[in-house]
Amino acid sequence: MAADSELDLWRSAWTAAVAVESPAPFDVRAAGLRQERRLRIRYLLNLAVAAALAALPLWVLRDNWRVEAVVWAAVVWITTLIATAFEIWNWRTLWRTAAHSVTEYAGVYEARCHATLRAVRFGYAFLALQLAISLPWLTLDLVRGEMTAARYIAAVIVLGTFTAIFILWFRVSRRRALAELAQVKDFLLPEE
Repeated sequence: MAADSELDLWRSAWTAAVAVESPAPFDVRAAGLRQERRLRIRYLLNLAVAAALAALPLWVLRDNWRVEAVVWAAVVWITTLIATAFEIWNWRTLWRTAAHSVTEYAGVYEARCHATLRAVRFGYAFLALQLAISLPWLTLDLVRGEMTAARYIAAVIVLGTFTAIFILWFRVSRRRALAELAQVKDFLLPEE
């Protein structure tokens, strides 16, 4: 008899309904607010870096008024201005008041994902421009004897390190934006 009751217990456990945990639904409002906070912090940090880059040539030029230093300062100011102008244009909607309906939150979230992808594309192009300026300039200084080989190698290593960091940052940002974009598209157009 004990075997029959044990068999019944097993049978009832086998046929009992099991509570399946479904994944939490995508809260577009909360995700949108997190995204907004993260992007605003990044925006402000980028503006702070731009201000520091604009001030750097002033610090260099205070003791060094050679033609090459003045040209370098102009290049830094122009490229910083270009990057800052893009930053302001690309994130022009970041400081507007929040949307009210869920669909509006989803639309803003999606638009910010596209802005992040635009920023990544701009970042790659801007990095290529910076490398196209920096490497020949450093090489020219080496050839003219204004820079030692050891200093040239150190400068190229620093430039390569920053390039690798930026490429990694762009890849992570792109991957994150694409994942967020897929998530909001699934939210807007759920599979039936």
